[in-house]
Amino acid sequence: MPQPHVGLVLVSHSAKLVEGLAELAAQMASDVTIRTAGGLEDGGIGTSYDLIESAINDLLSQELGVVVLTDLGSATMTVESVLEFLEDDPVTFVDAPLVEAAIAAATSAQQGDDLAAVATAAAQAIDIFVASNSSRSATTDESTASATSETGESYKQTVTVADAAGLHARPASKVAEMAATADGDIVITYDGEDAEADSAMMLMSLGAPHGASVTVSGEAGDSALVDQIADGIAQGLDE
Repeated sequence: MPQPHVGLVLVSHSAKLVEGLAELAAQMASDVTIRTAGGLEDGGIGTSYDLIESAINDLLSQELGVVVLTDLGSATMTVESVLEFLEDDPVTFVDAPLVEAAIAAATSAQQGDDLAAVATAAAQAIDIFVASNSSRSATTDESTASATSETGESYKQTVTVADAAGLHARPASKVAEMAATADGDIVITYDGEDAEADSAMMLMSLGAPHGASVTVSGEAGDSALVDQIADGIAQGLDE
């Protein structure tokens, strides 16, 4: 898998909040460097200019692009103040819901996406969770069609989800990593709804539980990868 080129800085009024979120994101993106800037230097609730600046500079010193995410308005204001002095550096602030954006950005960075792509993933994360079933199905139906349009042939496997918690954070991330290497599109279907397999966020939005039957489909040329993903789901990926 490609090495991540982007790190994350998670900013919150609470150190405990971002430390827990960073731990969750690391379960899905173990190679991504995540720094937190939560609370004040004395451990109190608030936001610290110095902690934020230090976290960003730490990632920049590792020659990583940086995506910064915040929880509330005053944290955003502090970040914007820091970024005024970093205009020439590869740092992007994304104003998006912290939890969803952090998970989306981490999984995107894990796949080796560049700064712009990781920032876009963070910005669009909430759309996946609030989209109606009809709009989500319409979008992914187009993906399914494009998966077979070039060759006219498709390949699919139907398997049972083995992981006790279902196709959730870590399994979804591992599936997305595998699917990102496909030549064409790979789609996973559960209960009549489709999700692009290279998006951990979309996979989690399916809500496929333990014991669910899911179908993995793609172009015939990606049959070996479809088999690999299907086998992983059937055997369990939450290690």
